[in-house]
Amino acid sequence: MVHKALISTTGRQLTTKNLGTLISKLTRETIGVDVSPHLFRTAGASTAAIYGGNHPHLGSVLLNHRDPRINEEHYNRAMGLSAGEEYADITESYRQRESGN
Repeated sequence: MVHKALISTTGRQLTTKNLGTLISKLTRETIGVDVSPHLFRTAGASTAAIYGGNHPHLGSVLLNHRDPRINEEHYNRAMGLSAGEEYADITESYRQRESGN
């Protein structure tokens, strides 16, 4: 059975192209940014890695990858995000120390 969100206005299952268009349209309407299907998948995999807890392969399952390495190599940006957050924390503590706060 196909989920009703994946049914077009004509009653047929959405094509890959139509689904991509829908993702772009809905993200633009919801958050004000046109997110491509690839970036949408990347966000899903990275979110799964950050919040998945004891489920390290959640992103692979979400994206229907048989080999978890595909997810890690091409979609998961959580490590970069974590590194960026750590860098921001270090920079902020340095700035506070320099300003005497």
